[in-house]
Amino acid sequence: SGKRTLIRDLDDLRASGLEIDNTADPGEEARYVIRPGDVRLRVEFTPAQRTALQSALAAASAQGLVAVQRKALPVDLDRVREAVRRRCVMYFDYNGKTRTVDPLSWEWSGHDLVVTGLEHATKMIKSFAVVRMENLEIGAPGSAKASEDVERPGLDPITWEVDPPVVAVLQSPGYADDVIAMLGGEAIGDEVHVRVTNRLIFFARVVELGSRVRLIGPEELRGELRSMLMEVE
Repeated sequence: SGKRTLIRDLDDLRASGLEIDNTADPGEEARYVIRPGDVRLRVEFTPAQRTALQSALAAASAQGLVAVQRKALPVDLDRVREAVRRRCVMYFDYNGKTRTVDPLSWEWSGHDLVVTGLEHATKMIKSFAVVRMENLEIGAPGSAKASEDVERPGLDPITWEVDPPVVAVLQSPGYADDVIAMLGGEAIGDEVHVRVTNRLIFFARVVELGSRVRLIGPEELRGELRSMLMEVE
């Protein structure tokens, strides 16, 4: 179909080094935007070098500083991107479960690569952070059978189904609108209740909100955020 031809053409352009995003809201007609960039990156660096450089650029702070990762990634990023590009089914362990996924796309979220695809067991479109994948194997080219026409998650990474859902409770007296604008959720008195499915992005935005918000529950999220902040210190 014409839509599949368009998607293949977009994949070819992205493979050449162009950064192309769909900026339309869910349910609207697609609007593709080409982001500024230097396509010579594809020519002058090996795939492994490109991945390392893009990861560093994505992790850079506003001051231009890049935090050195404490641990090596558990899987090969080039294999992940090959699986998406050549439509190879992916097999990996994630959050204690073995997953089988037909990958549809990948993109950077903070300093991590996130793969979005159709999970066989649940028949749902989900997103998976590469940093949490283990024991990755990929099938033959073309082994992923998910239709390219399936509805995909929105562009905002906080909505991606990366982690098991949990409801966060935040106190934000006078700043509920700011919190909802960045995290979603609903205001209940001075509290905002947010369904969290992408913890890395959720924590990053809570930190960005600063004194306007306080995470009061559940303790599972409080402990994880506390550990992240202690690592930074």
